[in-house]
Amino acid sequence: MDSRLRSQRIEMDVQNNNRKLLPGMVTEIIVPLQSDENALTLPSSAVLSATTGTFVIRVNNKKAEWVPIKQGITANGMTEVIAQISIQDKIVKQASEEIRDGSPVNTQSYGNY
Repeated sequence: MDSRLRSQRIEMDVQNNNRKLLPGMVTEIIVPLQSDENALTLPSSAVLSATTGTFVIRVNNKKAEWVPIKQGITANGMTEVIAQISIQDKIVKQASEEIRDGSPVNTQSYGNY
């Protein structure tokens, strides 16, 4: 995506039976993206891609808890997350493998979302 122009060059095959589209023409299209109504949106930095899967780190009783997630749409530094988390949960904003599952978490040091 060209962030300055907010556009992306793509190539696609389309039916052109009425010959309204000519070679080299530029067009604007709208592609509807499906979103899961159960998804929460978090900063992309809160998503941890590890060798064992994709997680967010929830703070539970001052301890790190790795929660497996399914990643949705990512745009503008935010990522849709589908997981067993709620809007009230404290999530580490800068997820890192250095924050081990079950390790103590000082929310003032890491920040949360």
